Amino acid sequence: MIIKTVTPQGMCGGVASAIKQIETILQNPETPKPIYMLGSLVHNKIIVKQFQEQGIIVLDGNKKEAAIESISFGTIIFTAHGISDKIYDLAFKKGLNIIDTTCPKVLKTHNIIKAKLKEGYHILFLGVKGHPETEGILGLSEKIQLIDENADILPINYKTLLINQTTLPYKQVQTLYEKIKAKHPFVELADEVCSATRQRQKAALKQTKGADICLVIGDVMSNNCQALKKIIEDENKITTYLIEKITDLKMIDFKNINVIAITSGASTPKTIVDDIINELKTNK
Repeated sequence: MIIKTVTPQGMCGGVASAIKQIETILQNPETPKPIYMLGSLVHNKIIVKQFQEQGIIVLDGNKKEAAIESISFGTIIFTAHGISDKIYDLAFKKGLNIIDTTCPKVLKTHNIIKAKLKEGYHILFLGVKGHPETEGILGLSEKIQLIDENADILPINYKTLLINQTTLPYKQVQTLYEKIKAKHPFVELADEVCSATRQRQKAALKQTKGADICLVIGDVMSNNCQALKKIIEDENKITTYLIEKITDLKMIDFKNINVIAITSGASTPKTIVDDIINELKTNK
């Protein structure tokens, strides 16, 4: 059995930076306690569990305002997915020590939207409903309309921007833009699929060709992992599994499988990938 490892893959710079920030405050004895995290730092249960074991209290990310209201002192960590100004200001006014780990790529999207809103633009945001990055964006203004490929976007004005969640399949963004542009040529596009996501998707498409199956290693809640799985299945027509840990290999029938391609999401630690590859090599 041949194992093809896709490169690049795995943890992106934004995730690595967020983890480093948290490790720094944990090591600093002057960090105000207790330490809270508003939702999961990244969509990876293993990383979040490790921080919980070090004393970080994870608050309900689906009820951000109520979560902030429930605490009176200490440190609050905002996750890499970004946060709305309203929630940030609420924590600031309560005097909490704020650690903002928002990914620079997500912050760039926030800034583009804010600038366009000041210019009087209507914003069409292509994102996953309920995802923390999407919720942070929608919290910026009521003038932002969440859409998908099938959304009814009419009426539309002459100052309209289409912008997107950073972890989507890059071809999905371009396809929707062309669809809208065919009816409304004046619509502008700010394609904000982050470079790490785009590189990993392109590498996966190119390097998984010829494989019998593909494994995407990462958390099932990770949108970039789901995007990797979708584009490999849709475009390369390869049976693809999204797995989180070694025991998930038991659900896969490896009979008559000669070539396995392996990639991983932007919040997946390399140690997990290595463990799964070693398990495959040991039992192939």
